[in-house]
Amino acid sequence: MMVDLKAGWAFLRHETVLLANTIQGTIGQLSLGVITVVGVILAQQLTPPPGDEYAATYAFMETAIGLGNLLGGFALGLVSTRVRKGRLIIVAYVAYGVQMIILGAVGSIPIALGLLVGMGIANMAFVVPSQTLFQERTPPELMGRVVSLRFALVFGGMSVAMALGGLLTEDLGLGPVIAGAGITAIVAGVVGLAVRELREA
Repeated sequence: MMVDLKAGWAFLRHETVLLANTIQGTIGQLSLGVITVVGVILAQQLTPPPGDEYAATYAFMETAIGLGNLLGGFALGLVSTRVRKGRLIIVAYVAYGVQMIILGAVGSIPIALGLLVGMGIANMAFVVPSQTLFQERTPPELMGRVVSLRFALVFGGMSVAMALGGLLTEDLGLGPVIAGAGITAIVAGVVGLAVRELREA
């Protein structure tokens, strides 16, 4: 396992675009870890008193994200050949972050569901082009090792974000934690805007 990760890193560190995209993804997808762990708490806060039906609210929230993923997949099919992948990823991270900040401030279930649909669309708009970049720029014989390294970094970051999200919610409250995660996603987009290799990918 370690041998494969080392081989993936040996390639990735010399592939500027993919390395920059991996760093961007590790930063940006911290926000996914946070929303994953605080989703039930958000559902409880959104559900009107006595709030016993929050499980249904949470189910609708998950459905909204899934619907956004579906719509995002169709939308990408229409625009992916007309827009540079790097710029699409940048815009998607910023859009995801802005919607997440608003999500942390709303108290309406319909508005929250609408935002979650939008976040699902944005999620597809940074995940799919990133995967496509790796498929285009990685030799077939290294694909498994390079992608495994990327997944280890990105999902490792998400796991840390899940732990921190839960702890910080107890101390700071739900709204600030969700907003902070949204800002993190925006930072990932802005970082991408500042790196020429990502802008032009």
